[in-house]
Amino acid sequence: MVLLVGCGGGAGQVSPSASNLSAPPQAASSAGQDERAAVEAAYSAFWSRTLQTDDEPEDTWRAAMAAVAVDPQLTTTLNAMRAQKQAGIEVYGDVTARIQSVQIDGASAIVRDCQDASRTGQADSTTGDPKTVGVPRNPVSADLKRDSSDGRWRVAKVAFPGGTC
Repeated sequence: MVLLVGCGGGAGQVSPSASNLSAPPQAASSAGQDERAAVEAAYSAFWSRTLQTDDEPEDTWRAAMAAVAVDPQLTTTLNAMRAQKQAGIEVYGDVTARIQSVQIDGASAIVRDCQDASRTGQADSTTGDPKTVGVPRNPVSADLKRDSSDGRWRVAKVAFPGGTC
């Protein structure tokens, strides 16, 4: 998908935060699982919103995308959406996340995904005819940041490292 560009790095498993080290193992594990679930939900919401927002009026895009993304990804995505609109291209379909790993370190997280993008792509905005179609196994790396004002996770950077997964 041409819509998003960025870079990322690192992989691993969810680990409880330092504040949970004195908690009973079950509580630490539960907190880690809750945090992982919040990161995964934010990551999935980003893709859903990205694929739906260009159908809305352009003056609503920033607010819609700011709910799921922060800079630099927010600006990158908005610029790509505008460029595609000017070129007569719209996105269609949806993607299925197949998250391979989540690494959380304080207010930062890295998600590694082997996304199924085979039901999405770019289409001519006038005719609706598909121009591209995604692939069933698309490696994706995403950096997320937790907003200190509301505690919500948002995508900060997306990269497509290439290769297979």
